[in-house]
Amino acid sequence: MKTLIFSFLSLVVLSGCAFMPQQANLRPAVSVLASSEGKNVTVAVRVIDERPSKSLGRRGTGLAPAAEITAAQDVAMVVQQQVVDGLRKKGFNPVDYNEHNNTRLTVEIRLLEYSTSVGFWTGGVHVKGALKAIAVRNGESYERMYRSEKEERIVVVPTAETNEEWINAALSDMLSQLFEDTGLFKFLSS
Repeated sequence: MKTLIFSFLSLVVLSGCAFMPQQANLRPAVSVLASSEGKNVTVAVRVIDERPSKSLGRRGTGLAPAAEITAAQDVAMVVQQQVVDGLRKKGFNPVDYNEHNNTRLTVEIRLLEYSTSVGFWTGGVHVKGALKAIAVRNGESYERMYRSEKEERIVVVPTAETNEEWINAALSDMLSQLFEDTGLFKFLSS
């Protein structure tokens, strides 16, 4: 009986977290191997946040969406820093986009979204994202979309730490896809 009461109280406490707004700290983990692939080519870089909403989504109660989740930092600035760092590791010389340069890379953040759904026994957490890279060099262009989508089935409302982990995993996945795109870096360095 004590176990049943404890379980019920734990469930009530955890579901209460769903009503508290959350600010997710964005810390994508992207592994880029150092190389001279970029041949010290100067690339003007910019990242544009084109998401339809600055909100990342809403936490769920198991019955319906609840409190809003927002990013603690500027999403575009976080992605910009990752792109610049990754380009440096690949041997490129990234510069501010305002500088006149023949080789340009624009990364558009199209989607980074956390949503919930209700099931019979379990709920679902869905984290989706999309980035688009647009490279321009000598009047030619290269474009590619990188997508991430993950669903977790849950019995209790996830903690803020778990939500943050899933959001960062989606962002890391998209950035990893970008840095694994050999066509993009071949285009930039040619």
